[in-house]
This record gives sequence, C-alpha cells and structure tokens, in this order.
Amino acid sequence: MSTGDEWEDALDQIDWSSVLNDVDHELLENLAMELRFCTYEALKQSSMILGEGYYLTHLSDGTLAFWHEERYVQEDVTFFETGQHFIHHAIEHFHLEGENLEVLVQMISESRPLKVCSHCQFQFNSDEPARQELGMESIIDEEGGKVIEYCSPQCAIDAMVSEMKQG
Repeated sequence: MSTGDEWEDALDQIDWSSVLNDVDHELLENLAMELRFCTYEALKQSSMILGEGYYLTHLSDGTLAFWHEERYVQEDVTFFETGQHFIHHAIEHFHLEGENLEVLVQMISESRPLKVCSHCQFQFNSDEPARQELGMESIIDEEGGKVIEYCSPQCAIDAMVSEMKQG
C-alpha cells in the first residue's frame, strides 16, 4: 500500500460531523469570549431569546448586542447604544408591529444591564437564580466603600487568595 493510499484511508476514518460539531462549539465559545462571557452557556443564559435563533444581550456598558446562534459566523454581532435604536432596527429589518412590537418593547424596558466581575472581568447576570440560591450578594470594600461583585464563589475565593498573597 502506498503512502497516498494510507492517507486516503486515514481521511476516510475521520468522523467529519464530529469535527464540524467541535468547530461549531469552539466558534460559539469564541463568540462568548468576544462578548466577555466565560462560556457560551453563560452568554445564552444572560441573553433574551427573541425567537428563531436570535438573542439580545444587555451588556454591562448599557449597549445591546444582537446575535444569531447559527449565523454568528456569517453575520457579525450588531451593537446598539440604546433599546430605542434596537427597536427601530427590529421594525425596519423584521417588520415588527402590533403585539410582537409591544412584547419587544416590554422586554427591553424590563431588561437590566449585566454586571462585570471584579476579579475575572467577565460579564454576568446578578439576578441569576443559582447566584441567589448561594446568597451571592455584593461585597462592600470597607476601606474604599465601593461595591465589589464577583460572578461566582470561585472568583470570590480566587480574589481573596490573591489579595492575601499580595499582603
């Protein structure tokens, strides 16, 4: 058997659907990192589902990120400075009107910007049920009187350990 035949046989043995799934997963994780989330799952959980694969994420700086979970490679994330800008975009591009428009306006008016973890700098939803179950509240720095928030117990512990090491 020639080397060319061996290569061809090796290529035939590759499960290409598995490879493509792995690539898709890594691209979604990259999207999460671009938007400053620790995982794609955290990004999805912190975003509003608009339907048909579209999501809207109210970022910590107040901007809104509009993205599609299947077309994220072909269509860049679109950022909007305000909810009004996004609503105008939705009306223009998706011809929203009536009840659908009212629901969107309600969703945006009730959404709150995410927070940024003081330790890892990733965005997180402070209203996440798991955080509330753990009693993850803001931690106040007694010296400076500023509010320090962590995305997880692990970040809180890591921050304290780092502070202790620094003295």
